[in-house]
Parts: sequence; structure tokens; C-alpha cells
Amino acid sequence: MSRTSDLLQAAVRELLSNRTFVKPVLAINAASAATVKTTNAIVYSVDGVMYSKALLSAQSIAVTNNFTGSTGGAYVQPASTTVFYTLALDASGNVSVTQGTYAGQDLSQRSVGASAKGNGLIPDAPAGTAPFGVLKVATNSSTTFTPGTTALDAAGVTVGYYDVSVLPSTL
Repeated sequence: MSRTSDLLQAAVRELLSNRTFVKPVLAINAASAATVKTTNAIVYSVDGVMYSKALLSAQSIAVTNNFTGSTGGAYVQPASTTVFYTLALDASGNVSVTQGTYAGQDLSQRSVGASAKGNGLIPDAPAGTAPFGVLKVATNSSTTFTPGTTALDAAGVTVGYYDVSVLPSTL
């Protein structure tokens, strides 16, 4: 019988072992809220072990991980940008929120290289977590977005809610 430890490539092992099995139906929690909810319980696996999480209500999207996978390090999303936020669950049912980068973002001050630029892609979920949702947040030319603080239906902010089993290449 095969085990996840038999998979030699870490990316393949993570993809097959850490995933969501039931559509959580991710949405804004309420009008003028900076939080999200799910209307279904979430059934997921971490390292091949099945778990369930009761539906989420008023879940903060304050960033817990940045695009490098490190904890913390959130930034205020500038005007005229689009950023993806990955939501995931660990084996204990804790929610993590990973903030991606926006296209052309100067990352030289983030210890990733003197000329590093953001790519605007969906960020990876932290190791040992199962992704269940992605938020796509776009700001207009005069609005910024602070994750966990700015209302998800604020003027000048457009948010897309995506239920995922594994992380897609693009949305």
C-alpha cells in the first residue's frame, strides 16, 4: 500500500495530501464586514488524514502569512492593484490567510533579492494546511485595502470569492 511519504516530490505530496473535499461556499459575512463566512462545513485532509471544520462565521481575514510563507508581514494593498489571499486550514482547524503580491510590487525590502518584483499570482498555502478558499481583491485608483480591517464591500474595493480544493494556477 502506498503512503504520502512514498511521494518524493514535496509539491506532489502537498497537492495530494492537503486538500478540501466539500464546497465551503465562501462569502462576505455581512454588509460592511471585514470578515468572511462559509455556508457549509469544510471537510478536508492534511497529510492524508481527514478532518472537518464547522461552518465559519465572521472569520477574520487578517493576514497570518506573507507570500514567502513567513508569518506576519502584511502590507496595505495600494490603490489600482489586484492581490490574491489564500485561506487554508491546519489539522487543528486553525485558519491561515496568506497575502500574495501585486504585479510589479517592489520586494527589495523584503529580503527576497535586490531587484525582486511581485508577480500577482495566487500565494501558496503554508505547509501542512489545506486550502479552502481564495479571495481576489481589486482596488480602484483611489482606494487602498487593509486585510482584516477594510470592509469587503467598501466603495472602491471589488472582491471575488472562490471555493478551492487545491490551489488553481489562476483565477
